[in-house]
Amino acid sequence: LGVVLGLGLLFGNKYWNEYQESRREAASNLYVDMLEHVRAAKADAARANATQLTQDYASTPYAGMAALMLARLSFEAGDAAGARTHLQWAIDHARDPAVVHTARLRLGRLLLDAREYDAAIALTQVSDPAGFETEYAELRGDILAAQGKVAEAREAYAVALKQMSGESAHRRTVQMKLDDLGTAP
Repeated sequence: LGVVLGLGLLFGNKYWNEYQESRREAASNLYVDMLEHVRAAKADAARANATQLTQDYASTPYAGMAALMLARLSFEAGDAAGARTHLQWAIDHARDPAVVHTARLRLGRLLLDAREYDAAIALTQVSDPAGFETEYAELRGDILAAQGKVAEAREAYAVALKQMSGESAHRRTVQMKLDDLGTAP
């Protein structure tokens, strides 16, 4: 009985690992196809691949990136509500923290454009920004500036500039946003 059980566990483990590997490979191939369709400006085919990734391969890292692509395709098609839905899916289901932070920041920008300031500012409140501190501070500054909270926006932009490297090409943009707010009284 012990030998049979041991062999069953051995073969079961081998089968499970092969199954997982085949799913990762299939998801990878779908993701590559999706990118090729995007490059070829075949939005419907890219959308079909991305949807399949988020539905059938949600446990793979490709699903989160596919959700970001679906959001981009929806936004480019003028469907801001669809883009918001896909970004929220990425926030809720993506396993890669970089994908989650990217989705949070993009959703924050969409909420800012829709003048949903409270929801947008809530997205900038993260306990572990994992290298996205500058982007969150800049978005917070943009939201506060849109609300007319000049002093707080100035502080947020200053935080973003402080965390940004001196060689960053984006530094001038954030500095310009800070300068547009005028000097502190």
